[in-house]
Amino acid sequence: MHPDKTRVIVTCTDGDGKSLFTEQVVETIVETDENGQPVYRVSQLWGTPPGIGTVGPDQNPEQVLNPWYPEPGGVRFRFFTFEPLGAGAVHAEAGIQQVAHDDGSGFAEAFDPERPGMHISDSVDFVHVLSGQVVLELERGETLVRKGDIVIMRGGWHNWRNETTEPCTVASVMVGATRA
Repeated sequence: MHPDKTRVIVTCTDGDGKSLFTEQVVETIVETDENGQPVYRVSQLWGTPPGIGTVGPDQNPEQVLNPWYPEPGGVRFRFFTFEPLGAGAVHAEAGIQQVAHDDGSGFAEAFDPERPGMHISDSVDFVHVLSGQVVLELERGETLVRKGDIVIMRGGWHNWRNETTEPCTVASVMVGATRA
């Protein structure tokens, strides 16, 4: 189940090398279709800038949430819920694509207009299914991914389809990569 709010505790190191923490509450964003039906929920938990991060005294960069897909070496950590296809909702595989906005985040641009729902990113994604199930569609096959399963997505075209009556929530860590 996707929480409405998530408490995120972030450790840091001050100038004299002593560790401490800060905390923040991340509110869930709900995207809806033209009928007001939820299509997906997302909680942007943490992100880093591109490149290899540094740790140590006073090495505490601010959180980075845009672009949606991290640049090489950058990281994005989020909860994402694929809502089920409900009465009056848009067709499941096209739902996310239809509500993706050209907001400068790069999210909308990753979708193929000729193949509803199919999208690609220059990242390695570590996806852990926390609840529910979802179909992972690839160009040469598809598989049902269930609670407890883990998917390692390595920059290929894909689509997530929730064909059930229950939401499917995943925890996802995306690490930006360079496409060869």
